[in-house]
Amino acid sequence: MISPDLRAALLDRLARVPPERREALRRTLGDKRGVMAPLSTGQERLWFLSAFDPEDTSYHVPWCVWLRGPVRPELLAGAFTRIAARHEVLRARFRMTGAGPRQFILPPGPVTLERRELLGDPAVVVDAFVNRPFDLEMEPPWRVALLRVVDDHMLLCIVLHHIAADGWALDVLMRELAECYAAAVERREPELPELAMPYTAFAAWERERDVGSAVTFLAERLAGTPYLDLPADHARPSRWTGRGAAVRFQVAGETVRGLERFSRRERCTPFMVLMAAFQATLGRAAGQEDFCVGVPVAGRAKAEYAPMIGSFANTLAVRADLSGIPGPGELVRRVRKTVIEAMTRADTPYEKVIAALRLPRDLSRLPLCQAMFALQNTPQNDMLRPSIGDLTAEFYPGPGSRYTKAEVAVQMWPLGDGLSGILDYSADLFEASSMRALADQFTATIATFTHPE
Repeated sequence: MISPDLRAALLDRLARVPPERREALRRTLGDKRGVMAPLSTGQERLWFLSAFDPEDTSYHVPWCVWLRGPVRPELLAGAFTRIAARHEVLRARFRMTGAGPRQFILPPGPVTLERRELLGDPAVVVDAFVNRPFDLEMEPPWRVALLRVVDDHMLLCIVLHHIAADGWALDVLMRELAECYAAAVERREPELPELAMPYTAFAAWERERDVGSAVTFLAERLAGTPYLDLPADHARPSRWTGRGAAVRFQVAGETVRGLERFSRRERCTPFMVLMAAFQATLGRAAGQEDFCVGVPVAGRAKAEYAPMIGSFANTLAVRADLSGIPGPGELVRRVRKTVIEAMTRADTPYEKVIAALRLPRDLSRLPLCQAMFALQNTPQNDMLRPSIGDLTAEFYPGPGSRYTKAEVAVQMWPLGDGLSGILDYSADLFEASSMRALADQFTATIATFTHPE
C-alpha cells in the first residue's frame, strides 16, 4: 500500500525523468500509444507499487497446466489472441502522464506464445517465468509460454499481473481458452458471453462514484489500530521488500465437520470461524488483543462484471477484538459482527480507507493490515478444466512467487473432505521453522472451535 506522502514523492521522482528519455519513449511509442483511459483505484495502487519496486512479483497471478495430446501451438496462440481482443485490459500499457498514471489500450494484435524445450525438472524454468518482472509501461500485463517435453506432452504457463486480472479473472481466462481452442480445432466460432462494458468503463465509474459515507464509517472503526507485531527471527529491514517464502498445511476432514457444526450452532459461516481461529493464533503469538487482518474479496457485486477479465478484487480490513480473553463462541460472535459490517461495504476501495486514516509513514511495514486471510469457496482445482479441446489438462502447482503481500498471509481451500492451506510469510522477518510452528498453532486452534465451550 502506498501512503499519500510516498505517492507524492514517487510522482515527483517520475516527473524528474530526463527530457531525452521521455522523448525517446515518445518516439518508441509512435502512433501505437493507444487510447488513454483512467485507472481504477486498485490499479493505481498496484501501478505505484510496481513503479516503486519493479522487481516485486508478489502481484503476479500464475497458472500452469500439463497438456497431453496433439497440441497445436498456433491454435493456442490464436485462442489467446482472440481473448485479448475481447478484453481490452490485456492490451493495456500503464504510463505516467501529466494528469497522473493512465492506461493506454492498444488495438488488438497477435499474442506471442513463448516457446522453449523443457529438460528435467520444470520448477527452475517455471520459477524464472513466473518471477520475471513485467515492464508495465512497454509490454502487456500478461504472458504465456508453452514448454515442450515431447510432442504430445507440454506445459502451458500463464502469468498475469494483478493490475489487469484477479483470481476470478483467471477462471474466466481458462474458461474462454478452453472454448476458443476447442472452436479452433472444430473449425467453428467460439460461444462466449457478451460483455456489457469494457474494463475501462468500470474504472471510470469506480473513480467517480461517491463512497464518502462508507469510507467515513470504516475509518472511524479502524482508527488507532496498532501494528501486528509478531516476534521476528530477524531485525526488521528499514524498507519493506516483500521477499517471501511459504509453508503448507492441512486440516483433517473430521475437524472440518466439527467446524461446520460449530458454525451452524453459532449462526455464522465457516469463514468467520476460521477467521476467529486465525485472529486467536496471531493474538497469542504477538501478545496482542487489537490488530487488523486483511481479507480479499471479489469486488464483482454486479452480474455484468462476472464474464469480464480485469482487476476487481478489493481488500477488507477486519479488526480483531481479543480483549477479555474471549472463548471460541464469544470470539466468533465478535468476528461475525465485524465481518458483516465490512462485507456490507465490500465495494469501498481499500485505498480510500487507507487515505482517510492518514497513517504515519513507515516504509518498513505495510499500512493497517500486516496479516491477510482468504478462504476459497471451491476447490483450487475447479479452476482447471479437465480438457482443453481435444487435450487433457492437469494442474501443475509450480513454485509460486518469491514474494508475499503481507508479513503473514494464509489462503485456504477445500481438498477432499478437509481443507488445504498455504501460509506465505516475510522471509526478511521469519524463519521457516517459526512459520511452521505458527501454522501448527493455527490448525490446533481450529480444532478448539469444533467443540462446545
